[in-house]
Amino acid sequence: MSSSEETRKLNTTVGMTVESELSLDQKASRSTIAPWWHTALIVILIAATSVLGSLRPAKTSMSGHHLANYGVTLAWEWVLAALTYWGIRLKKTPLRELLGERRPGRKAFLLDVGAAAVFWIVSLMVLAVLAVLLRLLHLESAQKQISQLAPASVPEAILWIALSLSAGMCEEFLFRGYLQQQFARATGHIWVGVLVSAVLFGAAHGYEGIAGMLMITAYGALFSILAIRRKSLRAGMIAHAWHDSITGLVLWFLKHARVPLGLF
Repeated sequence: MSSSEETRKLNTTVGMTVESELSLDQKASRSTIAPWWHTALIVILIAATSVLGSLRPAKTSMSGHHLANYGVTLAWEWVLAALTYWGIRLKKTPLRELLGERRPGRKAFLLDVGAAAVFWIVSLMVLAVLAVLLRLLHLESAQKQISQLAPASVPEAILWIALSLSAGMCEEFLFRGYLQQQFARATGHIWVGVLVSAVLFGAAHGYEGIAGMLMITAYGALFSILAIRRKSLRAGMIAHAWHDSITGLVLWFLKHARVPLGLF
């Protein structure tokens, strides 16, 4: 073999190796739906908000200021959603990849409503059992703090429902869409995405205390299972929104009826 042929063969081999390595790098860069620095930023914002919420005294954080607090919280939900969308656009990840399968039509929507209803009932039973176990361990939710969140008038109830709808959409998009898929794709294991997103979901609710965060972590894992089973976030958004709505309205009723929350 001539020296020129050997040189050409060597160049071809090196070129194939470099091309292969570049291909692997490109695949690795596409395996996540957003840059890691962006994910770190989101996690820091979630943690900071949770810590601030847990440090505010119950009597001064909500009492008498429901409309203002609801408005600020609602705006913050959409800020986080916008930041999440910005992150996936940095990698040109289609929004549909986070939202899941597109199911147009009334029948498909009603199926998701039915799935959300069944999920909600089953979840309440699971959470009830978990609440009993936590009480046996002398861990209880910050009931006084939670009751302070409830609306106390019709205008507040209306804004509470708007906030609940926003939380259902924005939080499912952030936790079950963005965070779950980011960690699942990075590791190649869906259970890692479920675990990390559920833990972060629980950690985001620091104002509810240790027991409350554990309950919400479990609830987050259940929402992840629903998203995986339905291959879409829509059913989870529906269940999340009406759970928050009903919780606030029930607490409002119980407070007006002077029913002690300790009974629940």
